[in-house]
Amino acid sequence: MPIKISDFTLPNEKLEKEYQVVNVSRWQKEGEMLGWSYECILPKLRFEKVMVKVDSEFPVISKEELDENGIATLRFTGLDIRPWGRVNGPFVSYGLSAFAESATLVAEK
Repeated sequence: MPIKISDFTLPNEKLEKEYQVVNVSRWQKEGEMLGWSYECILPKLRFEKVMVKVDSEFPVISKEELDENGIATLRFTGLDIRPWGRVNGPFVSYGLSAFAESATLVAEK
C-alpha cells in the first residue's frame, strides 16, 4: 500500500507558539475575498516559510505597518499545518499548507 504525503503530520515540538510574519496579503479565490494570508518563518524547520490563511474580514497587521516595523510576531488559534505534494511528469513539488481560525498580534517585549 503506497504512502500518501497527506498521511504525514508535523510533530508539535517542530511547531512554534509564536510566528514571525514577513508579509501580509489578501487571500482570494476567483476574485472572491476569503480572508488574509500571513507569510511566516519557521526557525525550527530551517527557516522554511509557510503561508497561514485566516478567514477574517480585517488583517491583524496591515502591509504598511509591517513594512514600517520590518517584522511582526503573531499567535494563531486553531492552527493546522499539513504537507502537500504534486507530481507533474518527472517533477515533484511539495510544501506546507496552513490554515488558522484566528490570528493575534503579540506585543513586543
